[in-house]
Amino acid sequence: MTTQSRKLFLDLPREILVEVLSYLHHKDIALCRRVCTALNALVEANTALLYLIELGIEGYTDGFPGRLSSSERLKQLLLRRNRWLTLDWSGTLPLKPEEVVPQSTLPYELQGGMFLNVKDNTGLVAMNRTVLPTSQHPQSEFSCRTLDTKALDITADSTQDLLVMLDTRGRVHFWSLSSQTPHPQATEPVLRPGGAGSLLITALHIAHDLVALIEWLNFVHITIWNWKTGKTIIQGHRSSLLYYATSLAWLSSRAFVLSDASRGELAIYSLENVDCVSPAEPALINELQPCARLQLPRIENCWHISHFELETTPLVAESPRDRPFSIDQESNLIVFTMQYVTYNHRRVSSRYMGFVYSRYLRSYVNEGHHGEPTKLVPWAQWGPRNTRVLSQTSMNAAFARYVHGQRVVQSRLHYLGERNMVSVYDFNVHPARIASVIRSQECGRGGVTIVDDEAKLRDSSQAEAYMDVVDFPTVIARGSQEGLQCHPFAEDVRSTLPFIETSRVIESGAGKSVQFMMDEERLIEIRVSPHSVPPY
Repeated sequence: MTTQSRKLFLDLPREILVEVLSYLHHKDIALCRRVCTALNALVEANTALLYLIELGIEGYTDGFPGRLSSSERLKQLLLRRNRWLTLDWSGTLPLKPEEVVPQSTLPYELQGGMFLNVKDNTGLVAMNRTVLPTSQHPQSEFSCRTLDTKALDITADSTQDLLVMLDTRGRVHFWSLSSQTPHPQATEPVLRPGGAGSLLITALHIAHDLVALIEWLNFVHITIWNWKTGKTIIQGHRSSLLYYATSLAWLSSRAFVLSDASRGELAIYSLENVDCVSPAEPALINELQPCARLQLPRIENCWHISHFELETTPLVAESPRDRPFSIDQESNLIVFTMQYVTYNHRRVSSRYMGFVYSRYLRSYVNEGHHGEPTKLVPWAQWGPRNTRVLSQTSMNAAFARYVHGQRVVQSRLHYLGERNMVSVYDFNVHPARIASVIRSQECGRGGVTIVDDEAKLRDSSQAEAYMDVVDFPTVIARGSQEGLQCHPFAEDVRSTLPFIETSRVIESGAGKSVQFMMDEERLIEIRVSPHSVPPY
């Protein structure tokens, strides 16, 4: 921008300048502040522009227009940032165990501020629905509805008022989440009315108008439907699968990633060239060309994968109408967990948890062109710079929904072995976020005191947290061992994706296993007997 053009631009009325800047990306608004003192003062004095900058820094999108002004939204946004980074929860509310503790073999879901779980009490199957508390509505709301069929899996999208249930006969039901009656937009409220065989393990995933189901009979089946039209879009089973797919995660409403346990790869697919509304015939999944196959670290020949799962934030069709802002789905993490065993089953590896941004995986969809061969990407080319891989010797993620947006929650033991802790790994390491916590601590405004050493954390009655920016590499050395568990890798596994770790000591119950789930606003602590924790 020349001096003359800058002068002409700044001569525009203030309201027009603000309107023009509001259409820019948050990074560009921040850059405009560096152009001159006049633009910096303009942005600094306008709460709406500051709100847009902070939304972008947090990886959020603005919600629907409501009664809250930009100033009030900005205040809530900054408060939530600091509370998450310091684990400064505003309060705790006990919920009845019979309402919210999942039974190990029955389905549950945490979505849209609601906790859903199926209970089986002496043969009477019921769906529990708990609307979780918020700062505006501090009391939970519980309801229960008896089901006329046994549920094997459930999932939901509250923005579409959609509840999807797979019953034990293999039928797929589409209900209204609020009324638990057939959804009015579903042309066929029940798919596969004739049922399926004896299902062993299942996983349902919603992405806008599509629903994916991975199920294990005698072998793996993958099916994707359009739940509104009732049409089968993609199907595949052992004879049409070129690999052993163990899990699926949506990257967008028209792209997904599969975990391939037979090859140790993440296979990325695009549906952009597939009729996802009303195809005459479903496509076989082996007819889809993966955009890319991303290889995991190489392992020694005597090892193979025994566990390979994906977890991410559920995709929703639109921003929730009851929130001032919400997670930008561009910022979602994909968590991939792995465990290995030798072919003679004499040695078992540690469990590993890997983190990668959904947008990075989706970049291979954007790069690919229809008809091009699949891009095979060795670990050394993508893993070290774009992931973080941690050994799970001291972490536990028995329940799903432990990841939301850019955060992951873990329950673990204090390294002294006498204290239970909750740790949140936040992969948004923007300097402005860290600086805001430092300023709050220096001014004494924080409700939680940050200590510089995890060993200084005392009992749960102390409002103290340990926070550390992990910007140094994690290296899992080839041939090393942690306790009785071995590392199977054929070379050192190095990963560098930075994150912020925040930990607090929590109260522990005698003989109880403490686990956590999370959503945008809440941590949910679940205490169960160790023998009742569902299989990993």
